[in-house]
Amino acid sequence: MKLAVAVPMKPFALAKARLRPGLGDAARQKLAADMLRHVLAAVAASRVAEACGVVSADPAALALAAEHGFETIYEEEPRGYNAAAARASAWAQARRCDALLILPADLPLLTPTDIRGIANLASIYNKVVIIAPDATQTGTNALLLRPPGAIASAFGENSFQHHCAAASAAGLSCHSYHAHSLAHDIDWPSDIDWLTQPSLWHP
Repeated sequence: MKLAVAVPMKPFALAKARLRPGLGDAARQKLAADMLRHVLAAVAASRVAEACGVVSADPAALALAAEHGFETIYEEEPRGYNAAAARASAWAQARRCDALLILPADLPLLTPTDIRGIANLASIYNKVVIIAPDATQTGTNALLLRPPGAIASAFGENSFQHHCAAASAAGLSCHSYHAHSLAHDIDWPSDIDWLTQPSLWHP
C-alpha cells in the first residue's frame, strides 16, 4: 500500500474560533500552531507514509509544514474542511498513492502508533474506509480512504455517521479504529480544561 497523509489546516488567525472568549487571539493561534507541530511530528515518526502534505491558505502553516519535510498544498483561500480534503484527495492521486489518511490538526494526544495502526488495518483491504471516531462517537478524528477518492468527505456535524453511510452507499468495507489518543480533539473551552489535566491523558 502506498499511503499519503494529509493535514488540512485553517489559517492560524481563523483556527479554533470557538475557544473565544476564554482564550485570547495570540494564545489561540499559538495553541493551533503547537497542535499542528505535534501532528506533523507524529506523522513523520510513524514512517508509514509515502507522501505527507499540509493543505492550507496560510503561509505560516505551510512554512511550518515545510520545516517538517511535508509538501505544501496551497489553497488560494480557505473554503472549508471538506474542500481541503478534496484537494488532498487530488494531490494523493497525483502522487500515485492508493490510500489517503486525512488527519485533523488538533489532536494533542496523537501518536505514531495510532497512524501505524490505521495503516496496518487498511493494508488488509484493497478498498476500504476507516474512521477513527471522536470521544462522542459522532465526529471523525481520522479518515482513511483506499483508494483516495473512495468517498467524498463529510466532516462536520455527525460526520462519523455520514462517513459510514457514504461507505455503505459506495459498497465499500467500513471499519472503525478506536484509540484513546485519537478520540480527543480541541474544539470547545471545556476541551482546554481537559487538556490542562494530565491525569486525564490516560485511559
